[in-house]
Amino acid sequence: MLRLLVSACCFLLPLAGTAHAQTIQGRVTDGETGQPLPGAAVLLPTADLGATTTSDGRYTLALPTPGAYRVVFRFVGYKTETRSITLSEGGTSTLDVVLAPSFVEVGDVTVTAKANAADLLSTPQSVAIVDERALDRSAGGTPMDALDDVAGVRLLRTGPAIAKPVIRGLTSQRVLIVADGVRQEGQQWGDEHGPEIGGADVDRIEVVRGPLSLLYGSDALGGVIQTTHDGLFAYDDALAGEATATGLTGTNQGAATLTLGGRAGAWAYEARGGGLRAGQIDTPDGLLPNTAQENWTASGRLGYEWAPQSRVIATAGWFDTTLGLFEPEFLDDGEAPDLSRYEIGEPSQRVQHGRLGLRADVPLGRNRLEIITALQQNRRQEFEGEEAEAGPVSGDAEPALFLRLTTGTADVRLHHRPVGKLFGTVGVSGMWQENETLAEETLIPAATTLNGAIYVTEELVLPTLTLDAGLRFDARALDVQTNDDLGVLAQTRSYTALTGALGAAWQPRGDFSLALNVGRAFRAPQLIELFGNGVHEGTLRFERGAVDLTPESNLSLDGVARYRTPHVYAEVSGFVNQIDAYIFPRATAEIDPESGFVIYDFTQANARLVGAEFRLDIHPHALHGLGLHFSGDATRGTNRETDVPLPFIPPARLRSAVEYKAEQLGPARDLEARFGPTFVAAQDRPELPEEIPTDASIVWDLSLGAAFPSGGLTITPMLSVDNLFDTAYVDPLSRFRPYGVFAPGRSVRLSLRVGF
Repeated sequence: MLRLLVSACCFLLPLAGTAHAQTIQGRVTDGETGQPLPGAAVLLPTADLGATTTSDGRYTLALPTPGAYRVVFRFVGYKTETRSITLSEGGTSTLDVVLAPSFVEVGDVTVTAKANAADLLSTPQSVAIVDERALDRSAGGTPMDALDDVAGVRLLRTGPAIAKPVIRGLTSQRVLIVADGVRQEGQQWGDEHGPEIGGADVDRIEVVRGPLSLLYGSDALGGVIQTTHDGLFAYDDALAGEATATGLTGTNQGAATLTLGGRAGAWAYEARGGGLRAGQIDTPDGLLPNTAQENWTASGRLGYEWAPQSRVIATAGWFDTTLGLFEPEFLDDGEAPDLSRYEIGEPSQRVQHGRLGLRADVPLGRNRLEIITALQQNRRQEFEGEEAEAGPVSGDAEPALFLRLTTGTADVRLHHRPVGKLFGTVGVSGMWQENETLAEETLIPAATTLNGAIYVTEELVLPTLTLDAGLRFDARALDVQTNDDLGVLAQTRSYTALTGALGAAWQPRGDFSLALNVGRAFRAPQLIELFGNGVHEGTLRFERGAVDLTPESNLSLDGVARYRTPHVYAEVSGFVNQIDAYIFPRATAEIDPESGFVIYDFTQANARLVGAEFRLDIHPHALHGLGLHFSGDATRGTNRETDVPLPFIPPARLRSAVEYKAEQLGPARDLEARFGPTFVAAQDRPELPEEIPTDASIVWDLSLGAAFPSGGLTITPMLSVDNLFDTAYVDPLSRFRPYGVFAPGRSVRLSLRVGF
């Protein structure tokens, strides 16, 4: 791979010959008053450059190369504008822009869907962005909770502790979680395995719906979810910070986070920490036994910037959670453990995840080199036996299951300068992964995985049309060790895959775009699917692997139409996803005599998923501050060989909300009040026998938030009520669904964020 990178550099760097700088300059003003807008952002996503306007609204940007560029102008409270411009060598071009006030809030720039940042209207992929206010509404839980508001995304839940994203009907290893550009590698193949990311470490979430193996490799058949921090070098002072505290009645939960950071010259630094403690879940039928949890996170970042766009950032993080595991026999009289509200009994689970990372951005003449490396370790322990106190498992406790997964990853991307109207990236990536089984229970064998890849992506920017295309080649080797308990002999398996994507976004006018994307992705079989042979307590199944499984591959087509004015944002998308060799567990007629669990065999079949999503935000011109929000999705998954449903396909959903916002109301700033129902259709097409039908439900939610500046502090309280009318319903994507367990009842959430 190193030779390939050097060869790519040798090819591209001669293109970066000496040339006179090209300059864009201009002025950004208010469309209603004509006054200048100081502090407006001027961005060139494909060149990874930007500037802010001065006090008189003026800006200047020097670019190293001539060519065609798309320039994005952004300012809070105004409609984002995109302009195309062609620069001649050594010339200066003037581009003045008038921004119109806008009441619609929608993310404008994506960093996940492409190798370079891009404005949303010119992105072929279907993208959704979850901002800070949406995260505030679900504060105190997992950051994945905020994804429940995104059309096309649902959550596979094991109580409030675990929220596993489902994108267009696909979950687990088919949805890739990325944390600040690094693949999150844990034992995420089980239904009850949630992403090991704490709420303190997330400021924004991006969702790409649809396959994205081109940039990220295996496991992105359904899509990619990337969590990001705020920019480390955005600090203006030597010390600034933010503290939050949250209480939740549904689980008697308390949570808190603290962020401290700053900048001194070329150095920037930040430390974050968070923790929560929650009791047993309260449902309309009463408390759900052994569902208490604890969670602790800590992270730090240190960066050095020696020139504009030249920086290196080191990161470290730790995630530690302990939670009780509910079992169906607890519902029988006398079978539930005698626990106080916060005690964690047996069986229980402890998951720890540590990570170290190093990222560098280095200009190479007119090109830019991006290097992202990371080392992470995931430790999953499950305990069975006598009742244990809440908190860390004692040193005397021996786990029945102990899986340790250590992963090293490296990605090197060379973003080459524009060649005429063409931008592009050449990249190589590598991954080393070691899986160890360290306890008596050997659900999966020990193994080592090596993966290497090379890819290229190019983008053609025309005045109203953006075309992008790319290819990626992956080679993977799986070295499995002998395991007598599982009947596995030492062996090595090799997989190769060629994936690609072709997309187009047509923007005939500034407020409207049409996009189409076709992509091919792959997923290599997991150890549990190949060699598993034992009881999986988390899923309450005896799982048996199949050694003849082949990699999954898919061909997906999706399209999206976007329309945005100062008062309306509308988006409609549809997709067809054909998956060959889809891997899934199928129930047999056999019962494991020791556990009493049904035996499931992993098998394969060709599958098809089709569906659509929509989003509509309306801010009536005559009713200042009022907003109407609607979104919905529907997905249908089918085994093409048997014409039966696929597992974990969510029923159709419609979300709506009435919202009122005010920039100022008395001492309050940024006031937001939101109220509305979520309608979920009946699940009358379940995968039998594991899934049972569920009835339709309507659940109402309420939230109220505002900011109160006071001296050097900004105090932001947020009150929200989930399931306002205490509706009794069964969540169709809950792991407790087969036992008729109701979803949580009414829960009042009160959070307080203090910035200083």
